[in-house]
Amino acid sequence: MQVSVDRTGKVQDKNLSSPASITCFFTPFKRKDPLESGSIGVGIAIKNGSSAYICGNDFSIEFEGCNRVKTVDLAVKILRKKKIEFKERKIVLKPHYPVGCGFGMSASLTLSALKALEVPKGLIPDIAHEAEVLSSTGLGDVVTQVYGGVVCRLKASCPSRAEVKVLNILRSLDVLVLGELKTEEVLEEYDFTTGVKRLKEFLRNPTVEELFKQSKQFAIESGLADEVIDVIEAVEAKGGLASMVMLGKAVFAVNGYEAMKEFGEPFKVEVKTSSFL
Repeated sequence: MQVSVDRTGKVQDKNLSSPASITCFFTPFKRKDPLESGSIGVGIAIKNGSSAYICGNDFSIEFEGCNRVKTVDLAVKILRKKKIEFKERKIVLKPHYPVGCGFGMSASLTLSALKALEVPKGLIPDIAHEAEVLSSTGLGDVVTQVYGGVVCRLKASCPSRAEVKVLNILRSLDVLVLGELKTEEVLEEYDFTTGVKRLKEFLRNPTVEELFKQSKQFAIESGLADEVIDVIEAVEAKGGLASMVMLGKAVFAVNGYEAMKEFGEPFKVEVKTSSFL
C-alpha cells in the first residue's frame, strides 16, 4: 500500500488504485446513448494507473500531480442525477502516468474516485464510461482497464454491454512520452476509420508481432505517425517492435528501451492481466 501525506501533514488512511491503458488502434462510434457509444479496436491494460486517497469525511475531490480532470466531476454529477448512493468523503486523486499522453488517465482517475466513494462495484465501470463519453475524454479506455490484458473490443459500448476477446500475450512494455495530444481535437481532425480493419487483420494472427504491425499501420493511416515515426524506426532498427500510443505523442515498444534513450527518458510498464473488479 502506498502512503501519502495531505497538506496538513496528516497521513492519509486508505489507498485505492486503478489500472491505466494504452490504445493500439480503434474506430470510434459515438451515439446518442453514451452507454452505446465507444470504440472497436485493441487496448492494453497496464498496472498502477492512478490512486485515490481517503482523507476525511467532508466531501471534496482534489488532485495531486495534475490539473482537475472534468471526467471525475461529471461522474459525480451522474451519480447524483441517477440517485446512486455513495460515501460523501474527502478524496485526493493522483495519476501515476502523464495526463493527456494516451494512458487513459481520465478513465483511471474516475475509476479510482468511484471506488473510493464506495459506489456499488457493479455500477462503477458503466458510470466511468458514461462520464468519459460525455466529457469527450475517451471512448474505450474503461473497457480495456476493466477487463485487463490485451483487450480486443469487438463492440462499441459500455463495459457491461461490451463484447471482448482478452489475450495474455504481453507482460511488459517500454514507453517513451514526447508530449500531449488533446483527445477531443484529434478525434475531430484525423481519420480513425481503419481501426475495424486493423482489428480483423490482427485477429487472424493474434501475436505480439502482428499487434505491432497493425498498430503501426493504423498510426500511418490515421495521419498521426509523423509525430513519432523516428522513434519507431529507431526501435525497429535495433530489432525491437514499436508503435504510437493512441491518443498521445508517445511510443510503446517491446525491446525498445535502449533505442528510445536517444529521444528522451523511457520507462517500463507492466501489463495488468487481471480484471479490475
